[in-house]
Amino acid sequence: MAVDSVYLGVDVGSTTVKVAGVDGDRSMVGTSVYMRLDQCPSQLEAVKRAVGAYLESVGNADVAGLGVTGSGRELVALLLGADLIRTEIFAHAAGLNYLLRSGHVPGVTSARALIEIGGQDSKLITFDDEGMPAYFNMNTICSAGTGEFLKQLGDEAGIALDELGRIALESPAPAVIDATCTVFSKRDFRHLTQKGVPLADRLMGACLALVRNYMQNVARSTQLLPPVFFQGGVAANEAVRQGFQRYLGTEVHVTPYAGVVGAIGMAVSAHETMADACGQARATADGEVGSQSSRFRHDYAERQFRSRVRHCHGCGNGCALAQAFEVADGEELVIDTLGGRCDGCRNPDNVRKEPVSRAFVLHAAFTRPRGEAWQGRGRGGARDRGQPRRLPDLVYSGTRPVRPSEARLFAGIDGGSRGTKWALLESRGPDVKVLGTGAVDTAGDAIAALMQALRELKAAIPLGRELSGVGTTGSAGELFRDIITARSRDTSDVRCTEIVAHYVWASHWKPDVGTIIDIGGNDAKLILVGDSGLDFAMNDKCAAGTGSFIEAVARRFGVSLEEFAREAEAAAEPAQVAGRCAVFGESDIVHKSRLGYDRGELFMGLCHAVCRTFLSDLGRGRTLATPIVAQGGAFLIEPLQTVFRKVLGLSDDDFVVSEDPAQVLCAGALGAALVARGRWEQGFDSAFKGFDAVLSSSYSTVTTVCTQAGCHRRCDRVVALLENGTVLAGYRSVDCSFAHFSGLAEDPAQRRHIQAMLKGSACG
Repeated sequence: MAVDSVYLGVDVGSTTVKVAGVDGDRSMVGTSVYMRLDQCPSQLEAVKRAVGAYLESVGNADVAGLGVTGSGRELVALLLGADLIRTEIFAHAAGLNYLLRSGHVPGVTSARALIEIGGQDSKLITFDDEGMPAYFNMNTICSAGTGEFLKQLGDEAGIALDELGRIALESPAPAVIDATCTVFSKRDFRHLTQKGVPLADRLMGACLALVRNYMQNVARSTQLLPPVFFQGGVAANEAVRQGFQRYLGTEVHVTPYAGVVGAIGMAVSAHETMADACGQARATADGEVGSQSSRFRHDYAERQFRSRVRHCHGCGNGCALAQAFEVADGEELVIDTLGGRCDGCRNPDNVRKEPVSRAFVLHAAFTRPRGEAWQGRGRGGARDRGQPRRLPDLVYSGTRPVRPSEARLFAGIDGGSRGTKWALLESRGPDVKVLGTGAVDTAGDAIAALMQALRELKAAIPLGRELSGVGTTGSAGELFRDIITARSRDTSDVRCTEIVAHYVWASHWKPDVGTIIDIGGNDAKLILVGDSGLDFAMNDKCAAGTGSFIEAVARRFGVSLEEFAREAEAAAEPAQVAGRCAVFGESDIVHKSRLGYDRGELFMGLCHAVCRTFLSDLGRGRTLATPIVAQGGAFLIEPLQTVFRKVLGLSDDDFVVSEDPAQVLCAGALGAALVARGRWEQGFDSAFKGFDAVLSSSYSTVTTVCTQAGCHRRCDRVVALLENGTVLAGYRSVDCSFAHFSGLAEDPAQRRHIQAMLKGSACG
């Protein structure tokens, strides 16, 4: 289709470039282009190809105006010579309104809500009665509610994105998949695969997880009134569209040209801008608007426009910069320098090839030297120099021991989402001897992991000996306690929080501990020891500051964690790696690897990213008292220890990691065992059922609905724990006056009620 002149719209996102155009009458012309950036050597090359392909579809018409949007809009505007630059919110709203008003959506002339989900971001726009944007919101730096989420799971399943939605629609019973983090969702997806859950159920579960994440984190409390439209690359997935319809209870329309609406909006806006610039649309012989004032660079395809990484030395932020430059007549002409958090990068003297020394971590946390006055936080209080610290008495709860535990055995089990750890201790007066530790992959089945841990624990107990108490902790700590013990009160088989467990073990072998840092596979904890209590912070909904980030990158490069550590330690300098989202960070590392970055430098940069994220998220504004004890499986990777010490400026004596890897990995289980010992010394005996009784029984969980005469609530998706088909416990009822689903079912009336609910309304 040949036209004399065209108004271009270009939308450059994080994963794709889109091009569309209109003629002088504002009618869409040519063939719109939707191209993935990974199909080309660079983003700029992808833009050149996409624009060239579109112009070829309109007979290489004269470009009368150009509008640019998207995350890459500033750099692309320089390459092409844009007449208009606008945000994605503006572009998508303008594009949708144009399509509605020009009759592209039969029977619908207005919109009240717009859902837009692209490769690495998602947006919500609501409109007033006049069709004007009234509210908008975007996702945070997280991939869980974006197209990258589905791409990662599609790669995990070995299927193309355009096949994912079709297969998902075949699902009769969608699986439940974690919606908080893409890395955790991949873990769930993998575990469901191991359990034999059909592919269609797993994929539909992923689509519904994306919908839940979007509604919880982008829409939040905003009411989406009909008509509701859905656009962006993910709108091509029919399973996701149906998921939104199910969630909202109303029809969700997929916008025509859903993948290129932002580009259409910019094309229409460029037309309006050029008309305004001319004062009036100056009619030519064929009635089209003149193009004399457009800034469009017709020589864009020949321009040698490149970008490179540079670093700002203007302040302590040490920002990594993208410096655009053009090569002309053998000389480099710097066009712009982007990515700085302040104006320091505008000074050419501050922009250098090498990074700022120690600029990889935002100094959000500070340490105080040992022996200096402590300024507490929360319940911490203050302590003068030389005054002995009174540590929180979490083991004995203020009651002194009433009997010695010499030579008795105590066990601890830490039920985590990634791994289930166990530990066996023998009491030796005030000290203990570690007789054994172990770790079992939870693999999405906490009960099966517990059974394997119990078998290993049983094998570690010396012949003729028995346990005097079993402590449990972790996300499955309550479940484990209810399975192994006959009662939940007045027993040495006690459940404690992970915060308590990690503190108790750290303070046992390092009595003057000031701070505990625990980084595991899926979560991270910071525990501050005050004079009268503990202050803590946790991250359990994002993999960016956890060991999962490192594992995912190691798996992507096909190396073991040991090889990862060796290559990272050998690196001359760490590369700058995006660390706010594990998935985006992994993509950043892969991209830089293709550009020729040394792999070891990327691995060391990843360790810096994990440290930076931890200190920024959990340590910001806090004073970390030394010595710091580091626990959790991530600290088995020695380069991570090195980075924390370097960033915090601490020696091996002030940032301490046990020389025994088992005590680093199983610190929570060891602490739980110590808590059980403390309870026994207070006079409480064990109600442990015994290994044979537990291992020979069958345990399962059933999800049901709870109703009760006299109760105004209807509690959905409460969980019953069954032992050999008989009700053992109930969970997840919040503030229930009747306490039917509030843990171990020790009251016969409680068991009868749960059993009745299971018979009447069990749902899986």
